[in-house]
Amino acid sequence: MRFGVARLILALCFLVTRPIAATFADEAYHVDFHHVLLGAPQSRTTFLYRPALTSKASLLYTLSDRAVLGAVNPKDGSIIWRQQLSNGNGLLKASSRSGLVISTVNGTVQAWDAADGRLVWDWRGLEELKALEVSQMTSDDHGVYILSQGSGGRALVRKLSEDSGALIWEYQDNSGDILHGLSISAQGLFYVALHSGILQGSRIRVTSLNPSDGIALASITLNADTDLSDNPLALSIESATSLPVLVWFDHPVKSLWINVLGTNQVLNTRLSQEKGRSIEQLRIQTSASSGGVIDVIVHCQSAMLHWLEVYQLETKVESLEKAYQLPSVEGPTAFSIAVHNDNTYLVRTTQRDVTLFSCTSDNILGRWALQSKTHDHFSEGYDITYAVSEIVVKGTSNYAVRSALLLSSGDWKMIHNGEELWFRPESLSGVITAAWSEMASQQSIADELAAESHSNVGTAYVHRIKRHMRDAKKFLPWIQSLPDRFTYSLLGHEHRLQQSSATGNSFGFHKLVIGATDSGRLFALDVGNNGKVLWTIRASVIQPGQQWVVESIEIDKGVALIHIPGGGSLTVNVTQGSILEDKLQRTKRGLGTEINASNLPSPAILVHIKTDGSISIPTQGHSGQDTVIVTQDEKTIIRGWFLGTSKPSLAWSFVPKPRERIASVAARPSHDPVASIGKALGDRNVLYKFLNPNVLVIGSVSIDTPSASFYVLDSTSGRVMHTLTHPMVDVTKGIACVVSENWFAYTVFSDITGGNASTGTDSQSTNRGYQLVVSELLESSTINDRGTLGSASNSSGLRPNQAEADIQDNNPYAISQTYLLPAEVSFMTVTSTLQGITPRSLLCVIPSLNSVIAIPRVVTDPRRPMGRDATSAEVEEGLFRHDTILDYDPKWALNHMREVQGVQKVITSASLLESTSLVFAFGTLDMFGTRVAPIGGFDILGKGFNRFQLIGTVVALALATGLLAPLVRKKQTDSRWKGT
Repeated sequence: MRFGVARLILALCFLVTRPIAATFADEAYHVDFHHVLLGAPQSRTTFLYRPALTSKASLLYTLSDRAVLGAVNPKDGSIIWRQQLSNGNGLLKASSRSGLVISTVNGTVQAWDAADGRLVWDWRGLEELKALEVSQMTSDDHGVYILSQGSGGRALVRKLSEDSGALIWEYQDNSGDILHGLSISAQGLFYVALHSGILQGSRIRVTSLNPSDGIALASITLNADTDLSDNPLALSIESATSLPVLVWFDHPVKSLWINVLGTNQVLNTRLSQEKGRSIEQLRIQTSASSGGVIDVIVHCQSAMLHWLEVYQLETKVESLEKAYQLPSVEGPTAFSIAVHNDNTYLVRTTQRDVTLFSCTSDNILGRWALQSKTHDHFSEGYDITYAVSEIVVKGTSNYAVRSALLLSSGDWKMIHNGEELWFRPESLSGVITAAWSEMASQQSIADELAAESHSNVGTAYVHRIKRHMRDAKKFLPWIQSLPDRFTYSLLGHEHRLQQSSATGNSFGFHKLVIGATDSGRLFALDVGNNGKVLWTIRASVIQPGQQWVVESIEIDKGVALIHIPGGGSLTVNVTQGSILEDKLQRTKRGLGTEINASNLPSPAILVHIKTDGSISIPTQGHSGQDTVIVTQDEKTIIRGWFLGTSKPSLAWSFVPKPRERIASVAARPSHDPVASIGKALGDRNVLYKFLNPNVLVIGSVSIDTPSASFYVLDSTSGRVMHTLTHPMVDVTKGIACVVSENWFAYTVFSDITGGNASTGTDSQSTNRGYQLVVSELLESSTINDRGTLGSASNSSGLRPNQAEADIQDNNPYAISQTYLLPAEVSFMTVTSTLQGITPRSLLCVIPSLNSVIAIPRVVTDPRRPMGRDATSAEVEEGLFRHDTILDYDPKWALNHMREVQGVQKVITSASLLESTSLVFAFGTLDMFGTRVAPIGGFDILGKGFNRFQLIGTVVALALATGLLAPLVRKKQTDSRWKGT
């Protein structure tokens, strides 16, 4: 029985150890993650609204700064639906009777079903819209009113049908006044414009229009008593009541003027200066009270204080009186209005508490301490900038207040009676660049082993003892993780292991992505833990209307170096997100960026790349021998610079033809290992690959022809090794290009498909659309032939010997094939594995499908036979008959049923498993990460693997061996006695 017990212990040890995780189709939504984002919500286009008259609950609607219209569930923050609109400033209104939300962006008016986001109708104009109003009246005279500025400075007021979007009438104003806004109410339709006065101040012109036919009824001119031309935001139209009012203030803010639209009377009041502090910002809201009284709510903000003043406007006697003032509070504060059963309430939200007031008095109806959840990944605090609220009153004193808070960081969160319900990191939208980084544990171990190997015996021994003592502290967490490891061994619940760092990173799935956004933020994601945000910081303060530009992100030994144009840089710790060195302000005119030539055997050389394409090295005594740096200037001239021992010298330059511009440049990835120098054919012969680590593919387009040309260059010598030309190309479309190993691919939109691309020309055809061209470079067209340099022991593009100089035809042999694509490919890259043994898949971003697909290498192999079936030898290689149209297989979609919107780029990284590559996609909106196994997980167990059967078999064999062992020994003993 001793052997049986030993085998049983061995089986239990197998349960405790971590098995290999899988990347099969049944692991969708388990090994990948998707950050669904909208962009930063805007205060004027964010509100709570019931999607139908019969709905009991409201949804949260917003039109973000990314021109994304979306509906959010207030309970959990999930997105119900979203629509990507064209870029530009937009407006958003809701209809009170039809369950529609109306949006305007760049002259286009669109009506969406508020419940499911379905497009009901759209109307397209030529001018950018200045104002949008939707009739809230219950009468038959309802519609959508828009204000725009036409040619010659004339103002255009239009009415569209709320049901169909048809144009009902149009009113033109040729006065040339500055357009301001519209207001529709039971009192009528009012068009507001302003122009400068003759002596001082501005004059406001209010025109009353008939909502039925657009005929002007009356025009009233008001004296503003202050200049509003320099500060148009000081004038606002408040249409929240049945009696819309016009409100404006002076600058600096001291007084307030109010006019009921349609009347000549202008009322004035002087605002309070709290504690002697001048008012820096003012926000105004209105609410209707009983008896024809309008409550004017003024939110005043100074440098440190916030307070609220409530005025009552008596419309019958045309008087304005101050009702009360709430005490001032320090710190960021937001005031919002909530209406329930025709009663108006005020909600004040600070960083400490939420306070509820009635609009009629300053008595506190309810107060709740703000119980925000801690978000350790954010370094700065949460400054509340705006809030929208709704209230439910149960009984006489039981209130439920729910508020959506917009934060200064661009994020969004919902609180209910002070308790945080959800948080949306919308500040992470707009990622412009990203880079992979190893986990800190992996980097620290590698650094410590390297330090021990470069030390003497005594120092290395002491260092190792200290390292083992630190590792002993991890023993208790490892013991605590055993139940989860045991459960995963049986059931395969990997997501439980991902929550603990004590389980280690056995297969390299836990890597970090360091990204930068155009809003000036840096962040880190753990792609192995469902894309968890580890940290985010504000790296640069970006002014409204501007975007942060980052040239590149370099990762080395746990430190991220962010380069910006002009030579500025920022050094950040990738684990904690702390800024180690800030050089963002140290930019120089004419300097494009800086790079570290860290691939040299000598210490890293700091190379300055100027905007004109030239380079300089400020380091004295550098050794850049046999290194070429390729640059591109503003005029699209590409140059190769040779780093000698004294100063850089121009090695070569590539100048496009006249009237041509460079559309794309692609080089081999930094990690692009080659597992085999040749391709084994089905008949056991070999085609040798043309393997040049310095291959550069340049795509240029001609405006006159129009055509596109692609040049394959040796970046060390600048020699053009291969050329492809496509006529009749739409040069306004983008070109995606990628290079890997000994092949490259690119896309064009052309009227023809390439028939014989290997000769550099295309045969005529009637096909039109997006085309994918794949070319493979070989050393020779003959099997088992290494080409013209096959006998050479080595070769160099920088210093060719005489034998190489005598060879005139040492260009690679290219095999090309063209495929017609069903949709545009905006970006391409390839998967990456550790050793390069696994065939690479072509990763493509399909904007029209909101998808990222992985096309297997065998599908795009240019050696696929044309016009015939594959032979048995070709079938053995995996080749099959060529088809001109390359249909997207749904199984290629990495995002499965998800829609990843706004994805522009994809980066990949190798895991420790040769079968699996890590993928991260990012862009203006969403972020998506997953694992890809191009030919399946041949070195990993799938979720379908029957662990119970394996364990049962091992246990049964152990028991059987233990039971049969005595019988076998007895039989052997008896046979020996009988034999003697």
